[in-house]
Amino acid sequence: MQRITAVVGSSVRLRDELLQPLLATWGGEIKRAVEPEDVPALLMDLDTPSLFSTPALWVVRCDQAWLKRHAEALAGMVGPGTGLGALVLVAPEVDRRTALAKALDKAGALLDAAGPGDREIHAWTTARLNDHPQGVEEAGQVANLLVEAFGAEVDAILGAIEQIALYADEAPLTPAATRAVVAGIAERPPWEAVAALFEGDARRCLELLHAGHGQAPELLLGAVAADLRRMLACAETKDDIEAARLAGHKGSPFAMRHARRRLQAVGVGNAVRLMNGVAQTWRQLRQGGGDAGVALDCFVLHARRVLRPGAG
Repeated sequence: MQRITAVVGSSVRLRDELLQPLLATWGGEIKRAVEPEDVPALLMDLDTPSLFSTPALWVVRCDQAWLKRHAEALAGMVGPGTGLGALVLVAPEVDRRTALAKALDKAGALLDAAGPGDREIHAWTTARLNDHPQGVEEAGQVANLLVEAFGAEVDAILGAIEQIALYADEAPLTPAATRAVVAGIAERPPWEAVAALFEGDARRCLELLHAGHGQAPELLLGAVAADLRRMLACAETKDDIEAARLAGHKGSPFAMRHARRRLQAVGVGNAVRLMNGVAQTWRQLRQGGGDAGVALDCFVLHARRVLRPGAG
């Protein structure tokens, strides 16, 4: 491995797909940081042998501004591995005019996680669907639905595919499952009903759900599942960028702070129980074994029992 490698691209998920093989080849400790301030100390760690630990691979997530600030110091370290530590920079973009980018490119250590453009997105999505381990029916139609909902937003499409797979419950991904899931995540979610659910206020949640013409069950379940994924991702890591990647969150990683606050109020154990309830309700809706509205009402009452067990 090169002493310094950079993985660059606008897609969090595609960057991490390039990152994983690098991590798999490293036999020692892996350390992670987000835009560390003491870069000289980090670089010194790369070339300083330790009597007490194996050499470490540092994974540093950063933006282009951070790379520019430290480009000179980093560029001087680019080159073949020394058998000691190594550094992988993970960033949305890098200024190709800097000495750092030029040195990385010359060393073959600048890995581009470029996603498809508008013209390629449908064929790319279809290929990803055809490679899915659960299989897919009418991959072209599923790709149409995803591209209509998310355009060329790669991370949003990949996150939706994961959610469709959960909805499909180990069966092949289908256009029907895609429509059901996209209804919950492509449009504006019912924030008020979701907030009431997480507060354990079943009465308020049901009032909001049944107001006017009512909301589709998939709409609430999709919104709740998206919130729970963000919350559970926050339980796995303190790094908001990493948590956003794990959750398939397509917006700013800073939105994960709201998920952390909600997780503190709900608790990890309760979040897991609610996610299981979402999966069971989705399975019931998919199997068509009962009234969808009743199934949704039962889920809301289940959430109230989980979050407010003393409320009856």
